[in-house]
Amino acid sequence: MTIAVTPDTLSTNEFKSCCQVRERSPDPLIKAQGLAYVVLQRPDLDRAADFFTSFGLLTSHRTSQRILMRGRTSEHHILVLEKGPARYARMGLYAERESLDTLSTKLGLPVEKHDPELGGEYVTLTDPAGLTIEVNAGLRSLPDIEKPAANPWNLSDHKPRINRTVRKQVAPVQVHKLGHTVHSVSDIKGTIEWYQDTLGMIVSDFQLLNQEEIPSVAFMRCDRGDIPVDHHTIALGLTPELGHLHTAFELDSMEEIAIAQEWLQKQDYTHSWGIGRHILGSQIFDYWRDPDGDLFEHYADGDLFDSSVATGYHPFHKDAQHQWGPHMSADFAGTNHPWRMLKSVVRRLFNKDDLNLARIKKLNKALN
Repeated sequence: MTIAVTPDTLSTNEFKSCCQVRERSPDPLIKAQGLAYVVLQRPDLDRAADFFTSFGLLTSHRTSQRILMRGRTSEHHILVLEKGPARYARMGLYAERESLDTLSTKLGLPVEKHDPELGGEYVTLTDPAGLTIEVNAGLRSLPDIEKPAANPWNLSDHKPRINRTVRKQVAPVQVHKLGHTVHSVSDIKGTIEWYQDTLGMIVSDFQLLNQEEIPSVAFMRCDRGDIPVDHHTIALGLTPELGHLHTAFELDSMEEIAIAQEWLQKQDYTHSWGIGRHILGSQIFDYWRDPDGDLFEHYADGDLFDSSVATGYHPFHKDAQHQWGPHMSADFAGTNHPWRMLKSVVRRLFNKDDLNLARIKKLNKALN
């Protein structure tokens, strides 16, 4: 286990003065309220469902072409698996019903109806990176799943559990809800500001390289006024490989994350990084690869912010993602496939892209 140490770098105010990306929109079109679901296409639905069942999701509806999976919360389905070539197909956000009308009127887009299993209505958007986003209202609610009773903890100065033992089963730990999704984009300023202008997202924290005008990472939360929300619902990064980086699901405790880790190891799934505690968002984390190579996170004990919390500015370096825990793995950083990374970088250098040669050199220096 390592303890992360921040190197000498610019001050917070210096990072803020360098950054040329705004923190929030003065007049967003709507204000999204949260992340509803993600849709993954998979060539082998049985194999995909087996992984996510081991990961702690429950199947609630299944056909030969689609599987709907849920967490413990009764709000709605949080994962849709569709038959097709392996890819992250789209994400769903939820909003007030009036927001769908606003999007329809202002952007000239139809309000469509989901099938009865998902329920509700939605408007389909496309972000600047080409990701499909469904903004939903009235998604079908699900029957409650009772939360297992928690054993009281015997703390050093308060020991309420007397004449009782604790016996935990190593088995899939039920996911509570879908937390956030993270993507790498080529135009990070334009994409951040699209999410601000269109969906009302607020940047909770920026991470920047020294003397850079654009961030390497932006963690964005929903704006629900004085209602606290997750530190980030969507995060955008400037990394060599474009597209989906990871999606996170919430558990209740570090012990649940440890039990889930042991179970997934017993099923021979690929561990990526963890267990540790993040700096930005504060979550206890553990990362796993599904059989098709996508990355998914178990997390617990994340920060909640309301709209009054100011945006933070932080350095980007190899230890900037965790307070404690193992060093970031090559799998998580993407450096375990150098030729694939090089191919992506070379292709991007010949396009209009934020990942230019100078920035690649800075990024490599920061990570090493």
